[in-house]
Amino acid sequence: MEIGIDIEEIERVKRAYNRWGERFINRVFSKREVEYCFSKKNPFPSLTGRFCSKEAVIKVYGGRLYFKDIEVLNEKSGKPIVYVKGKRSDIKLSISHSRLYAVAVAFRHDRD
Repeated sequence: MEIGIDIEEIERVKRAYNRWGERFINRVFSKREVEYCFSKKNPFPSLTGRFCSKEAVIKVYGGRLYFKDIEVLNEKSGKPIVYVKGKRSDIKLSISHSRLYAVAVAFRHDRD
């Protein structure tokens, strides 16, 4: 089994957005991710959760991906699903956040 985890301060992502604006958003997130996050009253916990998710997925793949290769969406139930280079991935993902931090854990079973 391969596992990746990441934790980030929500304020850090907010600062990056305030400094770089759309340039930051477009470099990291897909259009659908942006639409979902900015539909929230406060988009930054969701943005940070997706940022963490992407970092965790990159760790599962051993660093061979970029942020835009990964898209994190939700099923109607709210369960996060991962797309890698446009294809639904077998990676399982858990995302959570508090007032200050967001965290994500990604894992997949070996293909033996």
